[in-house]
Amino acid sequence: MSYKVLALRYRPQKFEDVVGQDPIAQALQNAIDTQRVAHAYLFAGPRGVGKTSVARILAKALNCQAGPTPQPCGECPTCEEIRDGNAVDVLEIDGASNRGINEIRELRENVKYLPAKCKYKVYIIDEVHMLTTEAFNALLKTLEEPPKHVIFVFATTEPYKIPLTILSRCQRYNFKRIPQARILEHLKTISSKEKVEISENSLRLIAREAEGSMRDAQSLLDQVLSFSGEKVPDEEVIEALGIIDRKTLHEVIQALAEGDRPQLLQLIERVHRFGYDIKEFCGELAKLTRDLMVLKAFPEERAGDSELVDLPEEEIQELSRRVEKFSLEEIQSLFRSLLDAHDEAARSAFPRLVLEMTLIRAARRRPILSIEEVLERLEAMEGRLYQPVEPTRPPALPKALPDPIEEEEEESLDSLGEADEPGYRKAAGPPEKKFEAGETRGQESSPGLDPQAAEAWNDFIRFAKKKKPPLASLLEHGHPLVLDGESLEIGYSEKSFYLERMQETDNRELTETLCREYYRRPMRVRITGLGSQFLSPGDSDDRKAESGKKNSTRDMQENTLNHPLVREAINIFGGRVVEIKPT
Repeated sequence: MSYKVLALRYRPQKFEDVVGQDPIAQALQNAIDTQRVAHAYLFAGPRGVGKTSVARILAKALNCQAGPTPQPCGECPTCEEIRDGNAVDVLEIDGASNRGINEIRELRENVKYLPAKCKYKVYIIDEVHMLTTEAFNALLKTLEEPPKHVIFVFATTEPYKIPLTILSRCQRYNFKRIPQARILEHLKTISSKEKVEISENSLRLIAREAEGSMRDAQSLLDQVLSFSGEKVPDEEVIEALGIIDRKTLHEVIQALAEGDRPQLLQLIERVHRFGYDIKEFCGELAKLTRDLMVLKAFPEERAGDSELVDLPEEEIQELSRRVEKFSLEEIQSLFRSLLDAHDEAARSAFPRLVLEMTLIRAARRRPILSIEEVLERLEAMEGRLYQPVEPTRPPALPKALPDPIEEEEEESLDSLGEADEPGYRKAAGPPEKKFEAGETRGQESSPGLDPQAAEAWNDFIRFAKKKKPPLASLLEHGHPLVLDGESLEIGYSEKSFYLERMQETDNRELTETLCREYYRRPMRVRITGLGSQFLSPGDSDDRKAESGKKNSTRDMQENTLNHPLVREAINIFGGRVVEIKPT
């Protein structure tokens, strides 16, 4: 067949024809012009960016009958032979199929002989990283001191696989991916020369799919022309290449912005019905989300002709209208979700379900706070909960006993032959014995405080709630027995959870610290156990209920859930409290 594909027909024949590699072309031209041509070059870069083409142009520039010259004529017999691949002195070797030590030994023998027709022998070894370690070692000496008539040009897409001993003997040039705009302009030129009617949007789509490779772009254009002929509708470009419809991607972003979950499911059904690869669809959607992030972070890029967003102006304007419906944190969260879906869809037997669940979850659009905003709210909440209380004057402490002791009560005590511990306010009834912390009272009446002392106790509980809420929840379940200027005695029902907790050294010492801070004087704290019959009728019923393990646990859960710090943390993070049962 006489047809020659576009990638071969429009292969660059001069340094000026090379697209997107201007610094490398200029450097090689200057080296030829100043007679500073190296004996070995390494061209590294992605596929289809011009490595082998530049190597051929370099061979023509060195061997042109008018040269060596930076501008090979392209018309002399030597230039034509190199262009057609027929030059006996310019050898192109495939490193993948000639990778052994025997092939390199043969090459070492051949380099000794002078060129047959040209000025230089040029060895172009493509994919040189495929050579074996032994082959590289055999090449070292020849590469370091080759004959003056030999030039080596190595091309590779994976330079990190080449030994450093080889790299150090070559001049290295790194070929870059060709910008999409440069590929688009070159495709326009080819379309004009081929007299093909194709829109700029279709050519832009082809250039985008090429991902920086000019050869891939030319091959894709060839494929489209074979499918559609000389007139190429935009719809046929999408169908011919089997690529994702950009309109569908934008509709997904719109549905996410509006939280329209039924529409998302319909769009995924369309994607599935058309036969798009779900993994690739997730990848394209992630790329569009990245462009959305750039437009959100840099509003100046929305004016069109953007350097960071490689999209046509219509798409930029369309994304700019939707970007205001997202916060930057929401866009970043969506991007992470799509990347996870991309990886999971590649492994899963149900990629469609993975995409559906990911997009439905993303469509909930719950507000996402940045770390800075969360910290600010927590600091404000902490300030409200724990701001210091500075009373204008210390609260008045009740007196437990009349001072001096009333004469008739003193006679009653003397008649019994024992003295009560200072600080107890006596209730009517039998005389009371002395208790130490942790003891349980016997079958006697429950002591209590007068209204003034009870109010002072309530004030202390409110102060404790602001300073140490967990401790306050224990204190408010106790009965104050003594509250004077030197000591505080608190009674709890016998064998209760609260009695056990308050008898712990840490909680008792913490209570003494709060008393010292509130009453501005040191006070001794004692914890006493009480029989249930010494409590008031209502409290007695409560304490009996709380003595059970289940009720105690329920009270602890309610106290925890009703704590202001827990409630505001739930509001900030949008969480919920769950019960984890021990296994």
